[in-house]
Amino acid sequence: MILRRLLIFLFAVLILVGTAKADYAYHFKPINKAFDEIAMRLNQADFAIERQSIDPHWLDQIDSIARKEGNKQLQVRAIYWRVRSTQMSAQPSQCIPLLEKALKMNDNETYDYDAACIRYQLAGNYDRLGQYFKCYNEAKAAIPIFEKYQDHYFLGNSYLLLVQLFHEISSDDEATTLLDLARDNYQKAGFQLNRIYFYQAVLNPDDNESIALYKKAIETGNKDWGMTLQAYINLNELLLKRGRANEAEAYSEEAFKMLQRFSPGNVIFHAMIALNHATIRYEQGRYEETLDELNALQQHSDELRDEYLMLGIYRLLWQTHEKLGHRDEAYRYLELYNRKYRMQQEEILKNEIPKAQAREAIARQDDQIRLLQQEAELNRRRLWVLALLGLTILIGGGALLVYVFQRNRMHKMENRELQKSLEQEAIIYSMNLKNYEDDIQKKDREISSSTLLLTNKNEVLKQLSEITTRYSDDGKVPREFVREVNAVIGDSLKNDDEWSRFRLHFDAVHPDFFNKLKEASPELTENDLRLCAYIRIGMRAKQIAEMLSITADSVNSNRYRLRKKLGLSRGESLDDFVRKI
Repeated sequence: MILRRLLIFLFAVLILVGTAKADYAYHFKPINKAFDEIAMRLNQADFAIERQSIDPHWLDQIDSIARKEGNKQLQVRAIYWRVRSTQMSAQPSQCIPLLEKALKMNDNETYDYDAACIRYQLAGNYDRLGQYFKCYNEAKAAIPIFEKYQDHYFLGNSYLLLVQLFHEISSDDEATTLLDLARDNYQKAGFQLNRIYFYQAVLNPDDNESIALYKKAIETGNKDWGMTLQAYINLNELLLKRGRANEAEAYSEEAFKMLQRFSPGNVIFHAMIALNHATIRYEQGRYEETLDELNALQQHSDELRDEYLMLGIYRLLWQTHEKLGHRDEAYRYLELYNRKYRMQQEEILKNEIPKAQAREAIARQDDQIRLLQQEAELNRRRLWVLALLGLTILIGGGALLVYVFQRNRMHKMENRELQKSLEQEAIIYSMNLKNYEDDIQKKDREISSSTLLLTNKNEVLKQLSEITTRYSDDGKVPREFVREVNAVIGDSLKNDDEWSRFRLHFDAVHPDFFNKLKEASPELTENDLRLCAYIRIGMRAKQIAEMLSITADSVNSNRYRLRKKLGLSRGESLDDFVRKI
């Protein structure tokens, strides 16, 4: 418990000191040249751990500039720098109202880095008052902004503040995890790691390892005197616990030298080191020297009244007087020790309630944040899935539209090509049909011409027969000659061979003509077919009569009988019927 109280005090120093790195960046956005020049000097002195070089007039000057300019943001920064520069001599109850006022005045959207610095200062002061949940929330709010500006030093400090907080509320596992983050950021900032070694020692359950880590913290502490002095004190307590009083004495002397160098007027650290040194003398059996040092410490009892140190002083005074045989004095200091112990225990018990409440509140808030983050992640995944689905639908729909468009386009092109092809085929068909009809008509004319020639031939033959007969009757030629000639003419007039050649030629021009006639009327004779063929090629009745060597009346009689066989009514034309076949 005593160690934790020491750490609480120590963080009053920690939140003020900065990096020993001389060229630490000034992250505040420039507003006023005169103000910024002074603020940069304050920033430089603060981060170089050279606060003794700060001129008190600098704070008055930036206050004056802020009031003169009437700039609210400059007033915010003036408050911040005054609190940061005077915090060691001020109580948290004085600092917190000023910082809260500055945070309300701050333009958090434009000057978010200013807000992060104020929140960090608030977190440290809340920790000193034991308001752990507020400390946690302010530090957590500052961290993302420091990350935005890549301020790795203040990130390291923020995580280290949370390490302190979780150690105080007995959550060392969480503190160890955060300590790794603090170390990573200190290394990125190029800052010394003495604070990391210090807290590694605090959190380490092994005394020997802790001793080694405290020594490492002292070796790397440089100007970080507050942390280094605490390392000396903690190291000596462990050395005394292990019975190594002489080694502890040497480190105690080094601690006194450091205190005289950096802060000779610091009563609290002087009392801490002096009590540590008196304890060493007691362990060495040098009781008179122990008593002298303790009596000197009691001269500052008014300043130390509210500090845990008085409990240690009373305990050691009681034990030392007892060793020297001063029973009355030993009894008096034992009474003072018991009274102070009871008061401290009551305070400790009182503080355990807010610590437990802080653990519960932090755990509950972190759980809620994790649930919100998980829900947000699920929502993001849903949005991604919906977006992907929408994109897929969009791409699929687009592809489908393109496909339909291309297909319609192809169909139109195919239809146009088909239409052109059909038009061309129609033209070709029309031309072929015309050619065919022309060819039929030509062949019909050829058949007609051939048939007319046969008709003329038959007419000539008949005339020859008549002439020969007349000459025979006149006795001009012998009758035997006439008979022979008329026999030849008669054979020729039978036209059987001419009909066969005609039919062969006709079939080539009008295939299936005779078959279709037979289908229309199976009763048709060869002469009927012959008559139909002559009608088909356009021969007149007289021409047909001459062709068949019959009279025109016989042709008409044959036409009448043919109409009956074909079943034609009175109004139907035989010629039209035959030409349609």
